Amino acid sequence: MAELCDRTQQALDGYEQAAPELIPIYERLPPQTVLEPVAEYLPDTGAAVLDVGAGPGGTASWLAACGCHVTAIEPVARFREYGRNKYRHHDISWCDDRLPDLASCRPWRNTYDAILAIGVMHHLQPQDQERAIQVLSSALKPCGRLIFSLRHGPCPETRPGFPISVDKTVRSARNSGLQILHMSHKTSIQEGNRRAGVTWTWLVLGASG
Repeated sequence: MAELCDRTQQALDGYEQAAPELIPIYERLPPQTVLEPVAEYLPDTGAAVLDVGAGPGGTASWLAACGCHVTAIEPVARFREYGRNKYRHHDISWCDDRLPDLASCRPWRNTYDAILAIGVMHHLQPQDQERAIQVLSSALKPCGRLIFSLRHGPCPETRPGFPISVDKTVRSARNSGLQILHMSHKTSIQEGNRRAGVTWTWLVLGASG
């Protein structure tokens, strides 16, 4: 168990160290391109949105520019500080926290119209993946949507991940009272990831009305 926890912390440390080289890469990825597989499920103007694992803030700032009220949760200090500074004029509240429990910025029940966790879940050890779904689902408003992208394939040694089962994720979602609105499988939009054989499963999970 300690070894698994160490791997999660290792990933966070790896992102912290690699942030200067990763930020320009992430900032060059247009959010509308990243989110294209789930474009029809994105929140409307005025929606309250939680972006978990917001990185340097590209997606959060784009959603804010579209008129959403965004809470960005990011445990990597260099990402968080960059986003807070660059996008300081956007409607974004930044928070230092991490899944599965979000102990410092615990989501408030029935608060969000949409929650995004893009490229995050594979960094959680398997038992924490289910716990994260429970925590996030409880923060959705009625008819709210939880949007995941689940990574399959190798991770950099300095930012390790864990296998993530789509079937198990779907079962956990249903056990948390969510229904499956969308599922699709895509290759990575990043050339290096494509060469490494990285693919993604996109899921949109809906809360009952």
